[in-house]
Amino acid sequence: MRRLLKDPLVHFLFLGGLLFGIGFLRGDVAPGNSSRIAITPGVIQRLVESFRLTWQRPPTETEFRGLVEEYLKEEVLYREAMEMGLDRDDQIIRRRMRQKLEFLTSDLVESIEPTEGELEAYLDANPDLYRQDAVFSFTQIYFREQDDPDVASARVRAALRDLRANPDTDPEAMGDSFMLPAVQRDISERRLRVEFGEEFAEQLMDFQVGEWGGPVSSAFGLHIARLDEFQPGRLPELHEVRDAVYRDLVGVRTREAAQRYFDGLLSQYTVTVEWPEGMKPVSIPGVVP
Repeated sequence: MRRLLKDPLVHFLFLGGLLFGIGFLRGDVAPGNSSRIAITPGVIQRLVESFRLTWQRPPTETEFRGLVEEYLKEEVLYREAMEMGLDRDDQIIRRRMRQKLEFLTSDLVESIEPTEGELEAYLDANPDLYRQDAVFSFTQIYFREQDDPDVASARVRAALRDLRANPDTDPEAMGDSFMLPAVQRDISERRLRVEFGEEFAEQLMDFQVGEWGGPVSSAFGLHIARLDEFQPGRLPELHEVRDAVYRDLVGVRTREAAQRYFDGLLSQYTVTVEWPEGMKPVSIPGVVP
C-alpha cells in the first residue's frame, strides 16, 4: 500500500482529479454531453484577468473576442486530440496537444507539391509581394534651411547655376555638412524613401539621368541632386523568385486547410456562453447566440 501511495502516477491522477473538481465547483467545467462546450463566467473571468495581468488594462471588445476565440479553438482541438489518443504515454499539457494536431494537419498540406502553373498563378495574383524595387544611384548636395527658408532657396539656386555652368565643380565642396554621403550608389526605392523621405524620392524619379536639378526637399532640408543611374522596378520571372513563391503558397494552403479542419471540428459542437451579469454579449463565430 505504501509503495502504491508513493507511485508518481497515483499522485498525478489524484492531482488531476482534484483540479477537475475545483474547476467544476468554480463553473469552469460544464457537465453533460462531451459535444457541448459551455463557456462559463468562470472561464470568461479567468481570460479577462489573465489579459489584465499581462497588459495592465482590461481587453477591448475586439481583444476579448480574440481571447474567447482562442480559448474555443484550444478547447475544440484539445478534445479532438484526446479522442485521437494523442495524449497516450505522454504527460503533456493541452496546449501541446493542440500543437500536435495542428502539426498533423500542416504536414498533410505540405506534402502536396504545387504545380508550376499554380506557382505562376500565385505570382500573378500577388505581384506586390515580389516586385523588385527601383534602384537609384545619385549625387546630392545638402543645404540647411536655417531660420529663413528663402535664404536657403537662394543658396540652392546659386549653387545650381554654378554646377550647370561649371560641370567639373566638386559637389562635395559645396553646400553644408550632412550625415549621409553625398554619393549614393545602388540604393533601393524603399531605402531611399526611408532615409530621404517620400517627397525626395518622388522628385528624384522625375530627373533625367546625368542632369543636376533642384531644389529637392527632404526630411532634413533642401538638396541639389543629380541622378547618375536608374533601374526601374519590375516584377521578376518565376524562376527568379520560385523558392519564395513556393514557400508562401504552401503557407497559405496550410493555414486554409487548418482553418477548414478546425471549422469542421467546431461544427460538431454546440457552443454557448453564459455572460457574466452586466457584460454585453459579443458575437463570436461558432457560438450559439
